[in-house]
Amino acid sequence: MRLLYAAFTGDPYIGHALAEAGHVVETAQDLAELLLLAEEGGDYDAVLMELAEPGPALAEAARAAQGLVVVAVLDRAAPRERAALLRAGVDAVFTRPAHFRELEARLAALSRLGRAAEPAPDTASAFSLDAASRTARLGGRTLRLTQREYALLDYLAARAGEVVAAQQVVDHVWGDAADAGPERLRSALARLRGRLAEAFGRPLIETVRGHGYRFDG
Repeated sequence: MRLLYAAFTGDPYIGHALAEAGHVVETAQDLAELLLLAEEGGDYDAVLMELAEPGPALAEAARAAQGLVVVAVLDRAAPRERAALLRAGVDAVFTRPAHFRELEARLAALSRLGRAAEPAPDTASAFSLDAASRTARLGGRTLRLTQREYALLDYLAARAGEVVAAQQVVDHVWGDAADAGPERLRSALARLRGRLAEAFGRPLIETVRGHGYRFDG
């Protein structure tokens, strides 16, 4: 599995154990980095967070990682708090001591369920987007997208063949967010183009230097 991981308890034992078990573990150093990586993608199978107790960070992560499995390991959580987290979009909640093999198996099972829920690949060669499943399809292949990736691709694909100015894309996708800007857009598009190229054999989004971006699907 490919996992996005953050330990806000100071003890990254589970992340190390998952890496030693052969999984690809990308560690976020703080909540801001975790939210950025979750929003902008990375083809993760799941997001795993270790915290002392329930808090707004978990709900924020669940919103940012829509379309991904989100699992939390907490020092403590009352039944009503666990229920609230599940309603907020967290897929599973463990409390310490959490058995590593059970946690690993639950992550794998939830990831399999997520993949099984994806629609069957479209055999048509034309590019298409599905808002309900937040997927892109081309040539019989399907790529699951994060919320931010889908917004970027949907906006550019709707203007296929046109050169769209960078500021237009920023305004549409990020709105008035404090961290919006050309650097954030370049980073997000670089990651998205890489995922598109890996899935479909070409990046689909072209940079027109000095002018903006063009979708060529």
